[in-house]
Amino acid sequence: MSPAKLTVSLVTTVLNDRQGCAAFFTQMEAQTHLPDEIVIVDGGSTDGSWEFLQNYQPNQPYSLRVIQDVGCNVARGRNLAIAHAKHDIIVSTDIGCYWEPQWLEELARPLLEDRQLKAVMGSWQVRWEDLKSDWAKVEYALHDGPKLIANPKSHASSRAIAYRKSLWEKIGGYPEDLTLAGDDMVFALLLHQITDRVGCTPIPRCYWERPVTLKALCKEARRNFRGAAEAGIWLKHGLLVGGRLFLELLLLLTGLVWLLFASPIWIGLLFLSGFFISAGLRVIRLFPAIKRLNSCGYSDGWFQILVLEYLIKFWSIVGYWERFLYGFRHCRECRKRLRSLKIQIG
Repeated sequence: MSPAKLTVSLVTTVLNDRQGCAAFFTQMEAQTHLPDEIVIVDGGSTDGSWEFLQNYQPNQPYSLRVIQDVGCNVARGRNLAIAHAKHDIIVSTDIGCYWEPQWLEELARPLLEDRQLKAVMGSWQVRWEDLKSDWAKVEYALHDGPKLIANPKSHASSRAIAYRKSLWEKIGGYPEDLTLAGDDMVFALLLHQITDRVGCTPIPRCYWERPVTLKALCKEARRNFRGAAEAGIWLKHGLLVGGRLFLELLLLLTGLVWLLFASPIWIGLLFLSGFFISAGLRVIRLFPAIKRLNSCGYSDGWFQILVLEYLIKFWSIVGYWERFLYGFRHCRECRKRLRSLKIQIG
């Protein structure tokens, strides 16, 4: 009796990334195990991506299906792609990454070898050599090389995850009422509540590309935390990190105003001392990141690390609180799904 064949549907979404689409096909067609089909949903690209996808002729024997849904968010795009997928084993990723040739096979094969397995959490990381700007390198040092070394309980990003289509159906798909981000985190939370038949690939073979500019890094932080707020998760982060930032700002402004317009002076100095103690403790915590950046030739790394630390936290908190209340009204279905499985959404 011949062994069962590994049949895989690879799904992804895209919006205005023609160059990423070309790189995606090149790397997927070099995989040690080819997908049997690729399904891509375009959210309404205007840079030629959609035309490229329509005209692309695969260089390997797999079927390609491209769908356009103008204005759809990432969650709806993923759901559309999976709904149109023909095979039970779904591998999900994001265009704009880099992949080693073994990536797809290592992620999907455990589902073939163990019929009881429902999902496989994939690892990913950011590589120093892929970074295209100083600010991206500062972020790399700040987070000690962003990465996920997956284990069966990891909340894997949908840039590197495999699961059975039947599990996606049981979960109810990705939460489409979230505006843009956070859908894969919610999906992972729901997944782990529904099944414990989960495997992992602990070797990163998917590499995440990072934004180039400081503005883009801040925009990404704001977007990601907007999604978390809409879902109602990460509330502790919103309260603690936001509360400390607010306290530092209050201490600094109160101290300066007091020194300029009030007396006795020692009260103003007391407020400023509180600010400098908090900021000083933050700098001490950042010493390892500063050392990592300095070792790469950035002698003024301490200042760049501190700037990025404050800006990323500031914009993440802005994003969180501008969407937390919005979620009560507009993201009820997502929050209801989390509550129905007794997931602590705070």
